[in-house]
This record gives sequence, structure tokens and C-alpha cells, in this order.
Amino acid sequence: VLNRIERGIFLSSNGDYDEYYFFQYRYPQAVFSYVSALYLQGFTDEIPQHFEVSVPRGYRFNNPPSNLTIHWVSKLYSKLGVTTTITPMGNKVCVYDFERIICDSIINRNSIDSELFVKTLQAYSRYNGKDLIKLHEYATKMNISNKVKQTLEVLL
Repeated sequence: VLNRIERGIFLSSNGDYDEYYFFQYRYPQAVFSYVSALYLQGFTDEIPQHFEVSVPRGYRFNNPPSNLTIHWVSKLYSKLGVTTTITPMGNKVCVYDFERIICDSIINRNSIDSELFVKTLQAYSRYNGKDLIKLHEYATKMNISNKVKQTLEVLL
């Protein structure tokens, strides 16, 4: 038996509702970012209290959920660092990779929790899969290479 969850979304009676997957189904331009991306990729144990997504400037949400923080980014680099990951329910969603999360965190350092900022940088310094060349490329494209260098030279 299928139950209608909302327009275009049906779920079997014994199926699990995957908030992340269905959110991205409804808003395909949205990319999970910041804490949501860190959580989904296993880089933090902090469970997000709300969805945090990035979208190109000018993107309009129809009936967005109340548990949403939106970051509008330049269309020039809205797709920079997009990758996919698997949700806790086993579905594929789009997220920013760790290098992009680092760049976004540095750009918005004053508007994110300082403890989370430090933990994110520390996690990146310990991350075996870090790609400093990719990080430099992103920072250059986003015009923040000096900020990234100053912030990370103490840790790396």
C-alpha cells in the first residue's frame, strides 16, 4: 500500500521517511552545506537542528519548511565542490565536499558558531582524504585564498 506524503511523493506503509532525500527531491537546486553537509558525511557528531542548504542567488523556494537555513551563493560557484553522499536512510543526496565547507566556513566565520568553526578546522586537519590542491583551487575561484592560507597555516 502506498501513502501519499505530498505532491509527487509516495511512501509504502513500511517505508521510512528520509527527510534529506525528500527535501532534495522537492528542491533539486539546493545543496546541503555547512552543518548539514558535515553531518551527512560523518565529519561531525553534532546532529543538525535544521537543514542548512546553499542555492544560487535568485533561487526561489515554494513553501520552504520552517526548519531551513538558506545560504544564497554566487551562480559562478554554486556548483563548486558538489558531491554526493548517502543519508542515514541509505539514499543519495548532494552535499558540498569538505574543501568547499572549509571555504564557506572561512567566508562566513563571523556568522557561524565559533566552537563549530574550530571543530570543523580541526576535523579537516585530521582528515586523511584532505585535498589541499583542491582547497587552493576553490579558495582562488572564491577569491579568498589569503584568508584560507592565514586560517589554516597554524593547523596544517
